[in-house]
Amino acid sequence: MSAPAGHAVHLAPVELDELDELDAPDDDRTRRVPLWARRHAGRATATVVALVLVLLGVQSWLDARERARLRYLAEVPGVLRALADPPGVLWRWTPGVGALVAGDSAGGWAVGADYHPGGVTLRGTDPDTGDRRWSVPFSLDAALPPGGRSEFPSVWVRCSTVRSDDAPLAVCAAEVSPVASGGAATPLAVLDPVTGSVVATPTVPAGSLWAATGGLLVRATPAEDGRGGVRWTLTATDPVTGSVQWRHGTPVVPQVHEVRIGDYVIRSEPDLAADADRVLLTDSGHAWLFGADGSPRGDVTVATDGWAELGRSGTLVWMPWQNFAVPAGVLVTRAGTRVAVGELPARLSVDDGTAPEVVLLTGDDGGWDGVALVARDAGTGDELWRAEGVRGEPLLVDGVVHTAEGADVVARDARTGEVRWSVPVGAVPAWLGTDGSLVVVVTPDRSLLALDLADGRRARSVDLTRLAPGDPVGIDQVVEYAGRLLVRFRDGSGIVLG
Repeated sequence: MSAPAGHAVHLAPVELDELDELDAPDDDRTRRVPLWARRHAGRATATVVALVLVLLGVQSWLDARERARLRYLAEVPGVLRALADPPGVLWRWTPGVGALVAGDSAGGWAVGADYHPGGVTLRGTDPDTGDRRWSVPFSLDAALPPGGRSEFPSVWVRCSTVRSDDAPLAVCAAEVSPVASGGAATPLAVLDPVTGSVVATPTVPAGSLWAATGGLLVRATPAEDGRGGVRWTLTATDPVTGSVQWRHGTPVVPQVHEVRIGDYVIRSEPDLAADADRVLLTDSGHAWLFGADGSPRGDVTVATDGWAELGRSGTLVWMPWQNFAVPAGVLVTRAGTRVAVGELPARLSVDDGTAPEVVLLTGDDGGWDGVALVARDAGTGDELWRAEGVRGEPLLVDGVVHTAEGADVVARDARTGEVRWSVPVGAVPAWLGTDGSLVVVVTPDRSLLALDLADGRRARSVDLTRLAPGDPVGIDQVVEYAGRLLVRFRDGSGIVLG
């Protein structure tokens, strides 16, 4: 359009609203950043960096805590070393390796008993390779039956592990039968399980009992008073030097050899048991409790017609001899409260010591249907929860109880009984174990499954028949073998997995 006649034309500069920033100088782009953003850019960058550092610090702390947790679990009896992905055969087990009688969960050593007619040989084995490290004949001279070796005595070896100067020692006993009417002495061998060096060979006299707690060997010796009574003396010694660390005696009590209940005759056998910090002696219906340091914890006898067993969390359970008819036991809590129960202390394949306020008990044997697992408050004895149909030995790790129930593996909060997860595994588990991160399941159909400890998610799956030589028929036994997993088959063969 042209300007009207008589008017001058004025040209004015026009500023464009949009510029091609790609062609603009860097200084122009910087000037176009909003002022508030330029003012706070440094602070925002510092905040992001600080947040990243915090997250890295938290992750580092979590990783360190998990490493500490796994280091602790590596020392807990029964815990496997980390299971490979996929699990593989470390070595082939044969009967000549011997039945495991003592082992290091951290995988440092294993001691086996190789039984043969008239004797037994202790053998040290490398848990990772199966190689023999040492071999020591177990002297039975102090315990031979009346006919000597011509009777080809039957021998059973049991061992306990103690620590001396921060080094492990295996204390092994050879119990021989048949025995003379007055009983038989029990020879002990105290040895270094790594080298096989025998450092002491004490003998427990006939009629006496032994147990190990902490770094001490405890012996209980009876003395009859000639009037039908018996008094026991408990002596704790250094297993290497024999030096006495403490000694205590019990009152004289009427000696009970047997009890007749209807047509049943029940023999009353004395027993000495120990855990990490307690020693329990039972005889003739009486029970006496001591600390591992020798401190007397009193006569915990409930009645004269029963026996007592140590439970976890400072408890013990007394059970009458006639409990096969009417379960009527008593739980003695760590506070000394006595509560009527129908259960005995549960045998746990792994107990990491968590949930110290809970004691786990098992009810009557349910046969093919399993047993009842009962959780009670260790202080009051109150029942917290119960699970029916439990098979095998449960695990207790990180405050969670893992059980085999039917064809399922179930994880419950140890205190509340709340089910954390439940996973079907296709068959009734023959064995449950853990490496601290996984629940390891072996089923009779020769399958190995590994479930995530936290949520039950399947993490590993192995057909054991593909790992075993030939046709192994069926599974005979599954055990933790010094931190590794030993699967023995009915044909006598076996594989050690890791």
